[in-house]
Amino acid sequence: MFQETIVQINNGAAVAELSDALEKVVAAVRQTGKSGTITLTLKVAPASKGTSNVLLIESQVKTKLPEPERGMTIFYATEDNKLVRNDPRQQMLPLRVVEFDQQPKQLKEVI
Repeated sequence: MFQETIVQINNGAAVAELSDALEKVVAAVRQTGKSGTITLTLKVAPASKGTSNVLLIESQVKTKLPEPERGMTIFYATEDNKLVRNDPRQQMLPLRVVEFDQQPKQLKEVI
């Protein structure tokens, strides 16, 4: 009975919305490796006061997609409350690229 009823809600729009939601949740779960959910809510109410034979059904489909992992970035606060990537209290080392033309020596194998 439920299957026959759900197909008729909003002329099939609820089933189409559930299908789209399922496709989106499956894609997000496959991408993130985390779980997601789909919730179907059916609100059933009498069409008018004092009438119990005529009912209105309202559907709502909600999805909760898994969120991908987000990286974190380290920042340092300056005296004037700005954020910078390098620690302002630490000296900068004068690093540079050193180029050399020397060929590596023959390595010996030790048994």
